[in-house]
Amino acid sequence: MIYSNIKNIIKFVAFSIDDANIPNIDEYIAEYQQIKPIEDPIFWLSCGAFICLMSGLIFADIMKSKLTNWTTKKMSPIPLENPRTILSWFSFFTGLTIIFVSVLSIINFSITKSLIFSSIISVLFGISMWKAIKDLLTQVEAGTVKEIDEFF
Repeated sequence: MIYSNIKNIIKFVAFSIDDANIPNIDEYIAEYQQIKPIEDPIFWLSCGAFICLMSGLIFADIMKSKLTNWTTKKMSPIPLENPRTILSWFSFFTGLTIIFVSVLSIINFSITKSLIFSSIISVLFGISMWKAIKDLLTQVEAGTVKEIDEFF
């Protein structure tokens, strides 16, 4: 039993394409659609994920430094609208838009429709989350941070 299984595995590994009786394999492979790397939605999906990750880490570091300055130096975390914060926030939601467009194009949505839909979703998420973070920092400054159950 074991000997026949090992023999079958060796036959499977040693099998070469020349031994196979596959007619016109070169023509069959050539029929696959070739996608240029710049048009590949998987490439753009990974680029969007990278942009989201990096800008999210930058934004988290900015918020960490604001909260550290609040606890140690009593500097207000409220001036949220500085260029570094806005740029990291904007680039995060730009990456999110790229992700949405890529995913929708993978499931055969047109680029223009998916770009419009993704932009609307990203703008809505971006504005609502910006307001939530600003409200949270206002509560931190005032010392009246609500529990998560009371916040919603």
